[in-house]
Amino acid sequence: MRITISGTPGSGKSTLAKRLAKKLGYPYLNAGQIFRDAATKREMTLAKFAVYVEAHPELDRKLDAALVARARTYDDAVLEGRLTGWMTKRARLPAFRIWVTARESTRVDRIMEREHGTRAETLRKLKERATGQARRSNKYYAI
Repeated sequence: MRITISGTPGSGKSTLAKRLAKKLGYPYLNAGQIFRDAATKREMTLAKFAVYVEAHPELDRKLDAALVARARTYDDAVLEGRLTGWMTKRARLPAFRIWVTARESTRVDRIMEREHGTRAETLRKLKERATGQARRSNKYYAI
């Protein structure tokens, strides 16, 4: 069974997805890692790459398609990413879909622990990231 773990940044979706994949012995596919790898390949920070893909929607769609293509190769897998549930549904891939969220303050705390920034800077980046993702999701997929 494919299981998608989607949700807001800092909500705990990666932690949940990794633990679930390990417990079930399933492969773990991470949409965020595909995005990070593409940014690294272009020698860009995540923030700069996010702005870049907004100006180059064909690349963003290509990255989304790469995740769906990888998901198709597995009957049993845990897929993690903000839109993996929606993308698998759109691609007509059977999956059990989970959406994870948390209070903004909890998400900021989790991201600060991981990235070691200040509260104000982390909150600013979180809001920036959410705004950009929401804009692209709406523009490309009417979500």
